[in-house]
Amino acid sequence: MDAWWRWGNVVADAILAGNGGPSVIERLQKDRLRRLVQWARRASPLYAELYADVPEHRPLRLADLPPVTRAALMARFDDWVTDREVTLDRVNAFVADPRHVGHPFRDKYAVFTSSGTTGIPGLFVQDPDALAVYDALGTARMGALAPLWDWRTSMGGHRFALIAATGGHFAGVVTWERLRSLHPGFAKNGIVIPVTAPLDEIVRQLEAFRPTVLASYATVLRALAERKHAGELLCSPRTIWTGGEWMSPQCRRYVERAFGARVAGDYGASEFMNIAFECEKGELHVNSDWVILEPVDERGAAVPVGEPSATVLLTNLANRVQPFIRYDLGDSVTAIPGACGCGRPFPRIRIDGRRDEILRLLDADGERIPVLPLALSTAIEEGAGVHRFQVEQVGLRRLHLRVEGASAAVLAKARKALADWLAGQGLPGIAITAQAARLAAHPVSGKFRQVYRKS
Repeated sequence: MDAWWRWGNVVADAILAGNGGPSVIERLQKDRLRRLVQWARRASPLYAELYADVPEHRPLRLADLPPVTRAALMARFDDWVTDREVTLDRVNAFVADPRHVGHPFRDKYAVFTSSGTTGIPGLFVQDPDALAVYDALGTARMGALAPLWDWRTSMGGHRFALIAATGGHFAGVVTWERLRSLHPGFAKNGIVIPVTAPLDEIVRQLEAFRPTVLASYATVLRALAERKHAGELLCSPRTIWTGGEWMSPQCRRYVERAFGARVAGDYGASEFMNIAFECEKGELHVNSDWVILEPVDERGAAVPVGEPSATVLLTNLANRVQPFIRYDLGDSVTAIPGACGCGRPFPRIRIDGRRDEILRLLDADGERIPVLPLALSTAIEEGAGVHRFQVEQVGLRRLHLRVEGASAAVLAKARKALADWLAGQGLPGIAITAQAARLAAHPVSGKFRQVYRKS
């Protein structure tokens, strides 16, 4: 009941903010930022140190607050958090047990784990108020799916299928399991399929379950759309949701044509689950009443509207147990000028996010088998415990694996994890060369990509 009460309050607040216009949103943002900074100074030893020279009695300016990184925060985890009962040792012990996925830590917190492309594992503790904000924003701002989705009947009238990384406390699957515990109808009518499963097995489970709502990563949806076009996948979800990877306009159109359904997405992270929502015009709007995004260049200076950033600083205005204030998220973001045709007052952005590629490898019979990049990455991370690596396809049956700073033993373990997973996908005998090396920029874009084909 407590979760429902919190959720209901934030839903009402979100609707009023959207109807109030930019001035109301700006006022809410400034007030929430002021209270968050005051709390962080008082309750987090780390932030008390960081803000020791920041004047308290003049109007608060974001530029006065030093940015923070994941590495710096994780190095001072126990000083960062504001609940003295939340310690790094206790959180690590909690996430070490896969049976805890989706269950509350210390009876109230959710814990997400993430590696990201920084290679520094993150442990993110979300308090009940923050969880209510994420859930409510997803409910109140579903403009892209408004013609298809009726929240009054969604739990009883839909069957939900999520294809995602499992086997750990990842934000997607933890959120999914939380919803299953809160909504009995959702628990009965929702399934999770591991993204690491062979594509044939994913198709088999979808055919058996026949979801009306399908959620996954862009590369997974693209591979399923190919099966749909080929007549190898018959189920026809009415709603498709994508996240976690960048989806190109061409990929979106291809998936929509294949399934005859609208594809919609959002932009989120383990640090804040609902950074931006997609409206019916296909534009991403920042939930700026609850999150602040600052696109900056390599020196940390603000970039002009319309120009892509080197990174973006995120401030989470909802979570008090683990404050994120001017946190370097690592994504390239472009702020879009002007108003959106949907009429919503929230600012628009464009994301230059993860753009890994579906690989095509030949099996023993000469058939091209699609290899999903996020599934491949998850197999290496879980099998070898490494996070800074790169896989490049250099031939139809050849891959090259780079692992940054790896010993010979770690390199061998990562290579074996990849080979074993490929064998489980029906691709035994793929030649894998491996080296301990710095990660390379993509030869065409110049940007980091974890999984890609050699041009």
